[in-house]
Amino acid sequence: MLEDEPRDNDELTATRAETVLARFAAQARAAGVEFTGHHEKAARVDRAIIAAAESQGCDMIVMVTHGRGAFGEFLFGSQTKAVLAGSKLPLLVLH
Repeated sequence: MLEDEPRDNDELTATRAETVLARFAAQARAAGVEFTGHHEKAARVDRAIIAAAESQGCDMIVMVTHGRGAFGEFLFGSQTKAVLAGSKLPLLVLH
């Protein structure tokens, strides 16, 4: 593929995810914290988060919430609430 050729959305999303995960890995290494990054395409984000946490043997799920309020939650839903409802693991929510 040439530099100036348009790329599909899946490829752009995967590239962005790899870039973000590489930054997290570098920050974790600098802090002396073990980090393993993973990304995948999924129809249901909440189910993908739960499945990844369970398959990796995680003790806890940590999520950041947007705090959109009732109207924003009505429009966009709440991934955090969906994970809380669907997971047996403890969930730490940060604002």
